[in-house]
Amino acid sequence: MVSTQRLWPILLVLLLSCLYPARAGAEEKVLRVAFDRALPPFSAVEENGRIEGFNIELIQGIARYNDWKLEYVPLDWEDVVTALQSGEVDVVLGMKYTSRYDEIFDFSEAFFTMSEVLLVPRADESIYTLNQLSEKVVAVQRSHSSLDLLESVRRVKMNISFSQKEALENLLRGRADAFIGNRWTAEYVLRQENRLDDFEMRSGLINPTDYAFAVRDGHTELLVKLNEGLNQMYRDGTYSWLYSEYFEPYSPHLTDGWRKLVIGLLIVLALGVVSLATFFAWNKRLQAEVRRQTAVLADMMAFQRKVLDHTESAILSLDVFGHITLVNQVAQRMLGAGEDALGRHIVCLLPELPIESVFSEPFRLFEGEFQWGEESGRVFHYYMAPFSNAAEEHVGWIITLQDRTDQIRMQTRLIAQEKMRALGQLIAGIAHEMRNPLTAIKAFIEILPKKMDDPRFRSELLRYVPEEMERLNRIVEDLLDYSRTRPKQMQSIRVKELVQSVLVLFTRRIESERIGVTVQVSEKLQVLVDRGRMKQVLINLVMNAIEAMAASSDKQLVIRAEERAGEIWITVRDTGEGMQEEQLQRLFEPFHTSKTQGIGLGLYISQKIMWEHGAMMEVSSTPGHGTSFTLRMPQMNEVWYEQAQWSVGEREEESVGRREENHAKFANRG
Repeated sequence: MVSTQRLWPILLVLLLSCLYPARAGAEEKVLRVAFDRALPPFSAVEENGRIEGFNIELIQGIARYNDWKLEYVPLDWEDVVTALQSGEVDVVLGMKYTSRYDEIFDFSEAFFTMSEVLLVPRADESIYTLNQLSEKVVAVQRSHSSLDLLESVRRVKMNISFSQKEALENLLRGRADAFIGNRWTAEYVLRQENRLDDFEMRSGLINPTDYAFAVRDGHTELLVKLNEGLNQMYRDGTYSWLYSEYFEPYSPHLTDGWRKLVIGLLIVLALGVVSLATFFAWNKRLQAEVRRQTAVLADMMAFQRKVLDHTESAILSLDVFGHITLVNQVAQRMLGAGEDALGRHIVCLLPELPIESVFSEPFRLFEGEFQWGEESGRVFHYYMAPFSNAAEEHVGWIITLQDRTDQIRMQTRLIAQEKMRALGQLIAGIAHEMRNPLTAIKAFIEILPKKMDDPRFRSELLRYVPEEMERLNRIVEDLLDYSRTRPKQMQSIRVKELVQSVLVLFTRRIESERIGVTVQVSEKLQVLVDRGRMKQVLINLVMNAIEAMAASSDKQLVIRAEERAGEIWITVRDTGEGMQEEQLQRLFEPFHTSKTQGIGLGLYISQKIMWEHGAMMEVSSTPGHGTSFTLRMPQMNEVWYEQAQWSVGEREEESVGRREENHAKFANRG
């Protein structure tokens, strides 16, 4: 049967392996460590098999730093030295540095100062020095350095034990007159036995020497790792904590609890006196600083107010109930309101704002445009953002207004100018298309007097002249659809017919510039759109494609329409020069153009028309390989068609009604 003393190291290793599992994918170094099994508080094996002590926790900290796995080998002291010499273990946890051991072992940096002590019963008045041990029985440990001390004492009798603890037990049981050994172990055992007052330590600290880890001679790498681990524990405070935990209760160099308390109180009292002395001086400085900061704050507030009053935008602030708390000078001039507007509800000043929606969604940003007043004709762009304090609590809103009236008027004129420029480019192609039917009609009219009686001539006249007249009429209608502005009129049209009506306007230019045109559109595809506006979009895309291919050697224009996931996709692709990423990002911005002619509103207007149809426009381009524009339009039903017929006038009437309703609902809050 395996003895308990042999079983507990195995159990301890298993326990430590659970507490400190190996890192995945890394090999752990197994370090065999030997220690004195009975040297508390440095190292000891308790009756329950538990290993504890200052040296044990010290090597555990070093092992964690170096990713070592420890294998404990508890031995008697004389066996510890033999085991290290024979190579059965790698490290001895604590050995006093002596010249004799230095010849056969290597030592780490010292982590403790070990000293011997002469311990005798307090009632014994005959022993105070080592020389007075003559004819006395002294308890010592086998192979301990204390044996060297007793060799100089004549006629001394030695009671030799295997451990420090056994030697102390011989003294406690009266089997020896004195004890020479580890001062810390002696005090630990006396406290455990509750006999600290029965014995006295005399002759002070005897033979103090360094206490360190010992390894076999030549194991330099292991010694370096031990020293690195010790230094790491010094730096992170682990060593200080362990020292206080194990030795502070016994240390003669540290004051006891009461002395610490008195010193602490004196320090607190001194700090209180110093604090009281500096309080009055600091109070005067603080008052002066408060006055200075108050002046700085007043200047800052005045500066901020000046900035607000000199911005181009009207700025108002509201509290959580919608009452006005700030109006800058721009807002006062723009809205004709003065300081008397403070405290009034915003709906009394700006009923056009979506106040009801703002109150229902207080953390949302609102942005849009509205016409201020029914007869003023002024258009404001507003931006309404929630405002929070330092504690992230909602405390109101910030409103900024910009007068966009002149900008919108200018934009309207520029749009008309862009349209006229495009019309000018179309007229050249239209003139060519009109010349063909006019030539045919002219030919019939010129020979009409000569062949008036010819039945065959009359038949061809009645056949071809109406066809050419109808052709002229379609060309004129297409031109009018593009040039005039009218309410949106939704109708179901075939995509192929729409595409062909656009291409016919560019026939002459396509032929003169030798552009290959490919149309891939099914006869069955139909969309519900405003024909004139959608035609305007396609005209703009085809015109841009033709202009983009001006410098290309291979000019191909492809128009394809197909059905995808409940949508109609119309793609216009060219083989032009393509666009860079910077151009694509600003493609739909108004007034942005890379052409020598034009003002950059074509794509902006086209995108707006697509949005009006609930559709969208996408673009992809590769420099040197051309550009593709795709119109994605939903397959629309009759309900959508009825909603699309809602006129602009009806929407304006609804907007006026909503403003009146808001005014009635929130006027009383002001």
